Amino acid sequence: LSEVLPEFPPDAGPDWGRDPPVPPVGIGHFVRFGWAKEIKAVAIIPRFELSTARAREVLPESYSRKDLVFNLQRLAVLTTALAQSPPDPGLTYEAMKDRVHQPYRNSLIPGLPEVTSSITPSSHPGLLGICLSGAGPTILALAVGGFEAIAEDARKIFKEKGVEVDWKVLDVVSEGSVLIESP
Repeated sequence: LSEVLPEFPPDAGPDWGRDPPVPPVGIGHFVRFGWAKEIKAVAIIPRFELSTARAREVLPESYSRKDLVFNLQRLAVLTTALAQSPPDPGLTYEAMKDRVHQPYRNSLIPGLPEVTSSITPSSHPGLLGICLSGAGPTILALAVGGFEAIAEDARKIFKEKGVEVDWKVLDVVSEGSVLIESP
């Protein structure tokens, strides 16, 4: 809910919050997106913490229309690209590019620009796309193969920048959260 409603500003007066905005329709509901079964996630996890608050501090107060259109166009394509089987590496790679968050966070994660620009579908068969995961510092690579090569090459780049990383290959669970009761 904190992502929907505004945060309490430091200069808020006594009447702040008496007339909060109406939350968007559908909060608490979900829409299931298609996901090609052969896609796995490679999480490349730097061994340092980066708070979401710190990652947000480097973002600008406003963005150019050009950069917002760039991201929105790619988001629309990405939701379809991830459902295609077999996935299209060129389409997915392009759809995972970002101009709204990632460029501003490059300075917080040594090696990030090098990893995301040098690990491509043409250099790493099986890779579909690579990006900063959320606020970071984890890097997300989506792939259908070549998982170890993707992760190890990213590890080498990070190591050159003095950053140690761990990595994991993760299956994508399409059914969402599941409650498993123990006996």
